[in-house]
Amino acid sequence: MNRRRFLASIPLALLYANAGHVLAQVPPAKGLRALADSKALRFGSAIDPQNIDDPIASGIYIDNVNSITPRNELKWNATEKRPGVFSFKNADLMVAFARKNNMRVYGHTLIWYRVPEWVSDITDAKTIQAAMNRHIKQVVTRYKNAIDAWDVVNEPLEYDAPVLRDCVFRRLLGDDYIRMSFDMAHQANPGATLVLNETHLEKKSDVFEQKRARILKIVEDLVAKKTPINAVGLQAHFRPGLDRIDPEGMGRFCAALKDMGIGVFITELDASCHFLNRDKSFTPTSYADIFSDVITVAAERGDLKGVTVWGMSEKYGEPDEKAAGPDAACTKRVNLYDENNAPRSAVDGVRRAIEAM
Repeated sequence: MNRRRFLASIPLALLYANAGHVLAQVPPAKGLRALADSKALRFGSAIDPQNIDDPIASGIYIDNVNSITPRNELKWNATEKRPGVFSFKNADLMVAFARKNNMRVYGHTLIWYRVPEWVSDITDAKTIQAAMNRHIKQVVTRYKNAIDAWDVVNEPLEYDAPVLRDCVFRRLLGDDYIRMSFDMAHQANPGATLVLNETHLEKKSDVFEQKRARILKIVEDLVAKKTPINAVGLQAHFRPGLDRIDPEGMGRFCAALKDMGIGVFITELDASCHFLNRDKSFTPTSYADIFSDVITVAAERGDLKGVTVWGMSEKYGEPDEKAAGPDAACTKRVNLYDENNAPRSAVDGVRRAIEAM
């Protein structure tokens, strides 16, 4: 057993420095990966470059997931900062890590409204279409034998409104930029699973119900045009105290997709505690219910293709930019393990949902 596996295999052990100071606490050796594998479920997590080099952080991934999603390293801002000049160093490291540990890789993301300035500055349809085609072809082809699923278009709707987002692609190409993106990705890798990824599709409110209806209409139109779309991604970023899951609305949505032959992925599951003062009934164990309920509804009502949490341990996460001041209830997004690498109740919630499949 190598050092990385050894460190990751010590259940609830403490690793001590010379003077007896605690370095880190490691989670139980029996993670979620074996359970996911037993159910043939793609279960993954977002990952950052620094997680790969840290033996404890990487051990948490190895024990818990069979798929990884590079959090930022495949986005346009990382891969093509200047026209036609591509960089894949960090993405290549992540793909190598996945290959070494027999994991799949989920690609995030090809077309998103957040792009380098040179893309935003394009003013004519012919140039933007050529830039899209070059970018998608270069990125998808490079990882044709390594990445088997892609968020082709990410967040096509406004964050809190059921309308198509005003982005450079839509301004110059119209609503058809979505179809074009999927066609380009399919041409680059006909065997890849292609996904439309969106926010708030699992939550309760009249606006979010309208977002579900708008996404269904987009998918219906794409299917009618024989566009190679395979699934819709439900991001599932929760704000306890503000957001509530809508089992009925989410269930209808997943079922409608299934009827069209379209699967669902849960793509970015995590939570925040910034709004807890709005819900005094919320307890730490409620995180288990959030994570479990989202997975369960998708599995029972839709054709669930995979589940990805948006990070494994808060210890290695970046500070949440929405945290406000020293009195904020939290400073990072809530993942499966806390700042001490101890399992949160969310682990039990995920385990419960997978066991029920």
